[in-house]
Amino acid sequence: MQGSDEQRRDYEVGAPLREGWGGTLRDGRYRRTGLRVTVQDIRAELTMTPGLVDRLAGIGRRAASVRDPHLVAVYDLVQGHGALQLIAEWTEAPTLAALLRRREMDPPEALGVIDGVLAGLETLHAAGLFHGRVGAETVVVESDGRARLAELAVSAAAAPPGAGPQTDVRSAARLGLELLRGSGRRLQPVRQVLEPALDITGATSAAGLRAAVAGAAGLAVEGRRQKRATPPTHPRGPRRRWIFGVAALALLVAAAVVAGIVVLGQPQAPHPAGPLAIGSDAALTVAPARGGCNTTFVFIGRGSVSGTGTLVYRWEQSDGQSSAATSLPITAADGAFQLTQAWRLQGAQTLDGSMTLHLLSPVDRMLKRPFHYACT
Repeated sequence: MQGSDEQRRDYEVGAPLREGWGGTLRDGRYRRTGLRVTVQDIRAELTMTPGLVDRLAGIGRRAASVRDPHLVAVYDLVQGHGALQLIAEWTEAPTLAALLRRREMDPPEALGVIDGVLAGLETLHAAGLFHGRVGAETVVVESDGRARLAELAVSAAAAPPGAGPQTDVRSAARLGLELLRGSGRRLQPVRQVLEPALDITGATSAAGLRAAVAGAAGLAVEGRRQKRATPPTHPRGPRRRWIFGVAALALLVAAAVVAGIVVLGQPQAPHPAGPLAIGSDAALTVAPARGGCNTTFVFIGRGSVSGTGTLVYRWEQSDGQSSAATSLPITAADGAFQLTQAWRLQGAQTLDGSMTLHLLSPVDRMLKRPFHYACT
């Protein structure tokens, strides 16, 4: 991956784009194909770090084969005239740090960034690599809101001794908590998942933390839905996302106004549908499956549905505790259900436990998932 002057001349280097953590990022182009690339001038003080150039070459070579929509791909490393340049995928997206200097993120945006960062780490760790410096200055956010980890090879090469995947996970958790700082109590379940990941004894994988965050976010949304539930005489389906529900309502009202139809107070024609049935694909998952000290295990029950009616369920823990029977209205527009429950364990103990999602109606079915907790 480390090239000569001739290899260096394969790249046309243009104007500076911005300052990156590892050095100035410039507009560039690969002359042989015309592909637009980003050229990063590695900071001189970094290149003088003993062993960094060799580490950067080795890490960059391995990272060049890794592709993920949440990673800014690494292509090449060239050296000539005493300068070292890292060639990476082109992007003009601003860093998360620059974005936060302009404005605060709302909760859905913050959750999207957290998920994107953990998704990128999941791919990177699966390839036997790590990032080394996960923070607002090494994350870029595309115009569609997608978060991507940038400066992969240089961050890992310059990481202090002992850094690795768990360093990435703890840094991602710290960044997530910072993004959610102003979200109030509504995303407390997500913070309860992220906080243990800051402690090395409660560390988990990027994949496990990502699944746990998704489950906790679903738990928060479900909690808001249940808190604002309408009386049983006016059932409605589960709220998918706060922002989508508001947008859909606004579009519905706007369409009605344009069409000259009065929708408020008018009964709607019923949708022809049979009685509620639960699909055979109903299943329960847990993340993480194994946890250390102070771990929040998040259980997500999912399955397809058909017809209309009320799904009645109860959560049952292996320690004998259980929730009250809860009703979830299912409408003809719902093609599936998703239920989330969290179980946090603390203190020194070893436990092989399980959670059961007991579907009570319209069918009696138990979905069970074991987990392991160990803290000494």
